Amino acid sequence: MRRALATVAAVCCLLLATATRAAALDPFTGYLLAHFIGESSTAQQIYFAHSKDGLHWTDLNNGGLVLRSTVGTKGVRDPALVRSPAGDRYWIIATDLCISCGQDWSTAQNNGSRNAWAPEAIWNPATNDYVLYWATNATLNGVLKHRIYYARTSNFRSITTPQLYIDRAGTQGIIDTQIIEVPTGSYRYVRASGDGQITVEGSNAILGTWTNLGNLSGIGLTGSQVEGPMWMKFNTGSEWALYLDQYASGRGYLPVLTTNPATPPASYRIPAAGSYAMGGTKKRHGEILNLTAAEESRVLARWPSTTAVNRIQSYNFPDRYIRHYSYQLRLDPITDATGRADATFRITT
Repeated sequence: MRRALATVAAVCCLLLATATRAAALDPFTGYLLAHFIGESSTAQQIYFAHSKDGLHWTDLNNGGLVLRSTVGTKGVRDPALVRSPAGDRYWIIATDLCISCGQDWSTAQNNGSRNAWAPEAIWNPATNDYVLYWATNATLNGVLKHRIYYARTSNFRSITTPQLYIDRAGTQGIIDTQIIEVPTGSYRYVRASGDGQITVEGSNAILGTWTNLGNLSGIGLTGSQVEGPMWMKFNTGSEWALYLDQYASGRGYLPVLTTNPATPPASYRIPAAGSYAMGGTKKRHGEILNLTAAEESRVLARWPSTTAVNRIQSYNFPDRYIRHYSYQLRLDPITDATGRADATFRITT
């Protein structure tokens, strides 16, 4: 497992130019989403999307990848964006994994150093360093299942000895945990995880005791439908979004909204169809970073989207577009690296 962690740490990289001011001192004006887009060797890389309102996304770099892994399996999934407390350093951490690039899921889970899925990190003021956490499928006390482990790091180059972090009862596994800090409310920290459901928990200490707040089944979303929970605080107002990957239907992310992540998830709400748009490429497990005006300007200058693609978007299925293939009219997601379908309609007057 330590070798797998070393590989994950090797994917960490400096993302943006050093900020001239502490990001925490500047207001946020936009959003950056890091994600992968599918199962091919090109799709299992780092892609960026940008939004001004947190609900309508534009693929950056004209829908092409922005970072390609040259180490390990030469593929990356589940990217997480990390900003230092001072706002002067940025990292991307991701799973070193390229399925169908010479290995399958069984090989990745069972061979060599085994697995370390979907790494995340959060600054812990109690210890003045980062808590790095991930899921590993391994046998403990005679039970083989996924559990969440953690280590501490100050630089993403060396880590402390991994420790067990979250272990569900019995044979129930857990993956895809993401923790956010909430400035007000009953709990300072809230986390969402995939454990058969999408379960939300609250705590006042990252490494302390956590309280189960419920799951999303009350609004009709279960673990058999969605995965990869991804938190986002809107830059204005009091709302938050919990984005969820609709893996079962293959439709990518949709947002679920709440004014307080620390309330029972049965109070969360799914926005109306047509009130959000995820862009041309399918968004798979990733993370959203709120951007200051300076950060936003640098990102858009470095990875602009200059090629217009004319598409007719579905109102009822906002992740899908009208296209034609072999003279048949289709309603499909656009999942290739450029954001284009193999045949598109052009609106003319």
